Amino acid sequence: MRKEIFALIIMIIFPINAVCVKDFVEKIDYVVEFHENSPKMAAVLHINFLKIIPESKEAEKIVKQQLRIYGDKLILHKKDTVATKKGKKYKNIIGSAWHTNGTRFGNHIKVKFQKDLAAFVWLGKTKKIVTFHDYISFLKKEKNNSIHT
Repeated sequence: MRKEIFALIIMIIFPINAVCVKDFVEKIDYVVEFHENSPKMAAVLHINFLKIIPESKEAEKIVKQQLRIYGDKLILHKKDTVATKKGKKYKNIIGSAWHTNGTRFGNHIKVKFQKDLAAFVWLGKTKKIVTFHDYISFLKKEKNNSIHT
């Protein structure tokens, strides 16, 4: 009798957990937009969720995953650095998540990440993903280093 009850509980709980944990699929649940801009400006990566607003952890995971993919593409195509008069300038990618509220342009709602972050950045110089706040600190440090050299 105990085995039957245990089996019944497992049969009920497993499908419920499978429905609750959503694996997002590109081009079905979200669309990736990548804008490279000019060589001297940071590229922009938008993850647009189409049907449902994801939890912050899920959105964060997908944005970081796509930042790695597009960062690797820049390296592969040798677009991660730009030669300038002062030397090499590294290309960065700013990534954020959005929920498209319908099909009309401009009906996008920003998806907040954990700790109320708005974006992550792939740094071309270090090949790492950092928060937007850390990116601003990195830019200030780089600017100070270039002034002192």
